[in-house]
Amino acid sequence: MLPKPGLGEPLFARMEHAFAHFARNKGAALAAIGGFTILARLALLPWMPVPQPKVHDEFSYLLAADTFAHGRLANPPHPLWIFFDTFHVIQHPSYASMYPPAQGMVLALGKVLGNPWIGVLLSVAAMCMAITWMLQGWMPPEWALLGGVLTLFRVGLFSYWTNSYWGGAVAATGAALVLGALPRIWEQQRPRDAVIFGVGAGILATSRPMEGVTFFIPLGTALVWWVFRQKSDARRACVKRLLLPLAAILLCVAGFIACYNWRVTGSPIVFPHFVEGRMIRTAIFLWQQDKPPIPYANPQFDDFYHNFLPSLYQPSWAAAEGQIEWKLTDFWQFYLGPALLIPLFALPWLLKEPRNRLLLFQAALSAFGLGIVVYYHAHYAAPLMVTIFLLVMQGMRKLHGWVVRGHAVGAALTRLIVLFSLLIGPVYFAHMILPESNVLRDWMHRHFSLLLAAPVVALVTLKLGSLLAPQFRARRPGWIAACEFLLLAGIVLQICVIQRNSYPDNFAFVDDLSEPFRKPVEQQLAALPGEHLVVVRYSKDHNSGEEYVYNEADIDRAKNVWAREIPGLDLSPLFNYFRNRDVWIYEPDEDDSVVRPYSAENASK
Repeated sequence: MLPKPGLGEPLFARMEHAFAHFARNKGAALAAIGGFTILARLALLPWMPVPQPKVHDEFSYLLAADTFAHGRLANPPHPLWIFFDTFHVIQHPSYASMYPPAQGMVLALGKVLGNPWIGVLLSVAAMCMAITWMLQGWMPPEWALLGGVLTLFRVGLFSYWTNSYWGGAVAATGAALVLGALPRIWEQQRPRDAVIFGVGAGILATSRPMEGVTFFIPLGTALVWWVFRQKSDARRACVKRLLLPLAAILLCVAGFIACYNWRVTGSPIVFPHFVEGRMIRTAIFLWQQDKPPIPYANPQFDDFYHNFLPSLYQPSWAAAEGQIEWKLTDFWQFYLGPALLIPLFALPWLLKEPRNRLLLFQAALSAFGLGIVVYYHAHYAAPLMVTIFLLVMQGMRKLHGWVVRGHAVGAALTRLIVLFSLLIGPVYFAHMILPESNVLRDWMHRHFSLLLAAPVVALVTLKLGSLLAPQFRARRPGWIAACEFLLLAGIVLQICVIQRNSYPDNFAFVDDLSEPFRKPVEQQLAALPGEHLVVVRYSKDHNSGEEYVYNEADIDRAKNVWAREIPGLDLSPLFNYFRNRDVWIYEPDEDDSVVRPYSAENASK
């Protein structure tokens, strides 16, 4: 017995048929999702401009990009490094970013093409394509393309992954390559899939090493276990066709990491972030105790490492429970929201399949790895996000087939989930671009219940009328389906508006892209001839989260050099070294939009 038609039939059916027909051409689907990602974000530039870096991590990644763009893995330490010392940048034994190199390499590609943000945009497009390709290996192509579209609308357009330089997309791309290659290896045993598996692991190792390890261990173990369970002849063939290419790729990755470490830290086994880690006295893992206080040369380091970081976590069971609860909440808000959580309720049915049990175990191990570390941002969980999205799409497929008394309840619920997921981002975006004082928006906010009830009543009336009219019982006209679809979309849209008004932070959205930070001063100095030295003076109550002292890879040849004024430290060596530059004083806590010439009158306060 066929399910009874639901709201919007047959319009929904025609759209789904056309979507599925296009998705069957897998190459075209991948090209379409990548191209649409780029074009959609470029179309938003008038309202969401190219982002300005403003967070410690962003400047560190941009230093790595500038270093790589100069053809170097690291820079020699500067003789006056004490004035340029800053967060997440190591000064000895080399001058370099503390972070793994993958994100910096992507930004370097963008820098070569004209702007580091081009690298960000390309990495997000690659992520959406990689996730779509990954899903194509696990499910029918139409569901795979839908998963890529939902990824784009959830994290690809409006989140800080696209609208900053922090990253996230690079690690997610690596995870998607690993997870997408695995079923292809099982089914087709091609060396190229083993190579892709290894390349994905390499991207993880050079972007999110710790999270990459917890992500990779279950999948790598499952692959090796599968190979050695084969019969003797098949096992030898699999070792030759699969494990040897994979081992070669992983050996190359290990060699590159060792070389990078050696150039940055002087040792192939000492990672750059270990150098930064020596400055952190607070616990890294939940069970650790704080180290004794460390003396710092400048007050900003003292405030950040002795006050800010310790405020995030105090070793105790209660604090650990609070950390885990906060991470779960943040993960849900950033990646899933209320709609994409619904398909996960189909997990009991999904666990009947061994491959899905592997995915759940892998997700649990990745979550455990994130849970035991004190610090967390959403991009730390980028590899885990790929597995969760795969489980979401598997759950959505299972949910779509549910039929209750001849009614396609599952299909209707799936359509609502997709509609909500496609509309919630644009709703947050529209709220940003509308003026704060807008008569229409204020009226809609006050009368949201009326706006929600009106289409519901119209939809019920239309549905009852179409069922009671004899001429509609055999075949429903297209205009009925179109009206139902529009009313249903209006209801979902209003639900999205209600969520935005009730939970303004419950979506991965960035609305501070126009924040100038150092840009006004950089523009002011760019309009002046010659080269400049900017001495940054902070007030005693300065927020150490806002750091302005960041420089290019080649400090001596940069047009603008940013230096830190350190109480009690003579600036004469700095002035003598840069005696051919114009010297400026910059006090961002008083006015962050201008610099003034440095003089004897403002030399100290």
